[in-house]
Amino acid sequence: MRTKSRWLVFVFVMALVAAACTSSDTGDTTTTQPPATTSTTMGTTTTETPPTTEAPPTTEAPSRPEGRYLDAPVAEITVDGDPSDWDMIPGLAITLEPIVDHADDDLENKDVTIKMAYDEEFVYSLFTVVDDYDYSPDDPHFSASPSWMFPVDTGGPHMGADDDLGENTTGMVDIWHWELECLGDVPAGGVNPPGDGKDPGNDSLCNYDDEWATDAETREDDNLEGAENSLLGLWTHTNPIVGEPGVWYFETSRPLQTGDAGDAQFTAGESTLLALAYWDADFGPDGWDDSTHVQSSNQGWIHVNFG
Repeated sequence: MRTKSRWLVFVFVMALVAAACTSSDTGDTTTTQPPATTSTTMGTTTTETPPTTEAPPTTEAPSRPEGRYLDAPVAEITVDGDPSDWDMIPGLAITLEPIVDHADDDLENKDVTIKMAYDEEFVYSLFTVVDDYDYSPDDPHFSASPSWMFPVDTGGPHMGADDDLGENTTGMVDIWHWELECLGDVPAGGVNPPGDGKDPGNDSLCNYDDEWATDAETREDDNLEGAENSLLGLWTHTNPIVGEPGVWYFETSRPLQTGDAGDAQFTAGESTLLALAYWDADFGPDGWDDSTHVQSSNQGWIHVNFG
């Protein structure tokens, strides 16, 4: 009886093996996902789900407020009126327009390009204007005239005011106003004696003056605390024949820091605000006057980044 029972068990096991082999020979292949791993701790089974990989959250770069921006990089600049060393420096092209109360006058818009740069000691600028050649050594009102303006404190872009007519003062601005009383190859600005010493912001020879204003009716030479004129400028024109079309290049520099209470101070890695103006001898039968000019202020400040 025992022999027979063992024989029956053997036959049954062999049948199971044969069935398994037959199933694997059918050629059918079924792919299944691997089961989740389990772990048992003190009789408790926990199912662990494989971790999923999620993309990190995206962070948008902070957007700049609306406005016009100019990058002023570190550069080696020689103030000589030759624009060639500015070739690789980015510029901002803008159109200067008449101030609001002269919008109906016969004043033409002017296309200009402004560039700025700096080094350890100085800030530099190249003001380029598409305009015909007007120059008179006897009267600067019959010559072209550019100006740069920066806030000293919270002054607005309209000569220290924040309204189009320049009446609502919001603080002081620093103005570099260049009336061309010297030929372009004669250094203008604070390199020249200020005359009797009572007007240190004045350039008595070439009339490249360091000025300040708080509104459109208040513009004075800078004779405030620590006053001096550190400006240096030279200019060229591509076609220096009176009345002939061409391009003006006004190149200038000033120390980053002057200690002058009437000056804007500049710092590497920071920013400043800028406005531009331009006077054209063709704006009147007697040349230009203080109010007949085109400017950028109607479009707000230009943001300059010393990066």
